[in-house]
Amino acid sequence: MNESSQKISTGIEGLDILLDGGFPQNRAILVIGGPGGGKTILCTQFLKEGIERFDENGLYVSLDYLKKSFMQDMMQFGWDFSSLEEQNSFFFLDCSAIRRSTNIKSIDDKLYSTEELTLEDLMDLISLYVERINAKRVVIDDLTAFVFRYPDPIQRRYAILSLLESLSSLNVSVLIITEATVYDLSREINPEEYLSDGVVSMFMLKDGTRVIQISKMRGVKADNKPHPYTIVDKLGIQVFPNESIFKNGEK
Repeated sequence: MNESSQKISTGIEGLDILLDGGFPQNRAILVIGGPGGGKTILCTQFLKEGIERFDENGLYVSLDYLKKSFMQDMMQFGWDFSSLEEQNSFFFLDCSAIRRSTNIKSIDDKLYSTEELTLEDLMDLISLYVERINAKRVVIDDLTAFVFRYPDPIQRRYAILSLLESLSSLNVSVLIITEATVYDLSREINPEEYLSDGVVSMFMLKDGTRVIQISKMRGVKADNKPHPYTIVDKLGIQVFPNESIFKNGEK
């Protein structure tokens, strides 16, 4: 582990404490968990803080989230991404519209369909808009929609590895949202977790406690113990690095 690697602040104070300052720069990190856990909120907050606090433009790549819904949902936190897009510091790359049509005139007048949107197409679009807005932070939502195309485990592993290798050539810091098959501490490990540079797990215990854990992080001396977090209106994700989900003596 190279602890001298450059880091990029998440903009979420408690999470940065767990990461000893932030994510390793220009790496691909998985954000994994169940529905309603706040994965999209955390990743969007990462983009927002990058734009507003660190002057780092952000690209949101949606494979399964309509732009209109995204914009409306983020406004509940007071996050006006429409204005950020007008300022050319943010872009929402809506591939979900492509996936829902068999013949749509899409981005840059190129036609795509569900079958035609290949890994190469996806990377071409990401590369295009990273360059166009000079993005330093990228979110992909979500990998689950992508890997479902590859039922064969060997093909799936190759596709994920190809995606991660392609992203690494862009010199951007990437958060990739993906779903967990089990939503607690005993969950199974997804194949993509072995291939990524880091894994942030977000899940809910039976008593309703929201838990975040840095399951893996290359190049960073991270706290890998589970800690509670909340989702707060007008704020977003709030992580409590000094609190434990375990009682005294419990592991």
